[in-house]
Amino acid sequence: MAVFYTAKEVNAGIQKKIEQDLALLCEKGVLPVLATLRVGENGADVSYEIGATKRMKALGIGVRNVRVPADASQTQIADSLRELAEDGAVHGILLLQPLPQGIDEAAIKAIIPPEKDVDGATADNLGAVLANREECYPSCAPAAVIALLDHYGIEMKGKDAVIIGSGLLVGRPLAMLLAGRFATVTLCNVYSKDVPSIARRADVLVSAAGVAALVTEKYVREGQIVIDVGTTFKDGHLFGDVDVASVEPVVAAVTPTPGGVSGITTTILARNVVHAAKRRMDAGQS
Repeated sequence: MAVFYTAKEVNAGIQKKIEQDLALLCEKGVLPVLATLRVGENGADVSYEIGATKRMKALGIGVRNVRVPADASQTQIADSLRELAEDGAVHGILLLQPLPQGIDEAAIKAIIPPEKDVDGATADNLGAVLANREECYPSCAPAAVIALLDHYGIEMKGKDAVIIGSGLLVGRPLAMLLAGRFATVTLCNVYSKDVPSIARRADVLVSAAGVAALVTEKYVREGQIVIDVGTTFKDGHLFGDVDVASVEPVVAAVTPTPGGVSGITTTILARNVVHAAKRRMDAGQS
């Protein structure tokens, strides 16, 4: 039977450092603030916004939730985001994605200053991840995977990693982070042939497709570590890509959903907001 890799254990170590940094900022009279921008009422976005807000408040980080209607124009969204970008009291910005059809996501994301881009949405931070620069903010989900691997002592050098899903939010930045640790990385997409056989070759299998119960026993083998990053929100419940009941008897370790990677992302987000506030303070700004 598989060991469950859970968010609770990973978060404990990260939160200890956050609390230390917050104490230092408090002494200087600085309150880190995260601003979220949500367009519409997408269930997954609402769920993540609630979770992020709850985590920030629990840690003592300020939160400002900005919401615009689903039918908002490009200009309305851009204006709301620009206001946050120019607000000196805001240290980090989380733009909930994907945006509605018809919105130019690249143009919207470009409004976020790189120093406030605490979820790695901008081209600047994606480029920094590619260059393996430590000062960048990778997307929180890939960073959560790395934090989980670190916590459980999973050495990736020389390991085969397979990622199902090649999007900009998870798949591609995670591939770069793993390659930076000298893993051999395979990215699968909707056109990949015989994904189950590719997946079974992996030492570490990550699914970030956003398809509920996609990964079954056909995708796994004994000894694997299976990490579920994909989320699907349906009928008020959160589902992962991995059919845990199917793979648990086979693999060495698996992450649950909820309670796995999805529970680490908001802690990574909090860490990034605090770090952004520290960077601004160190630069002589409030």
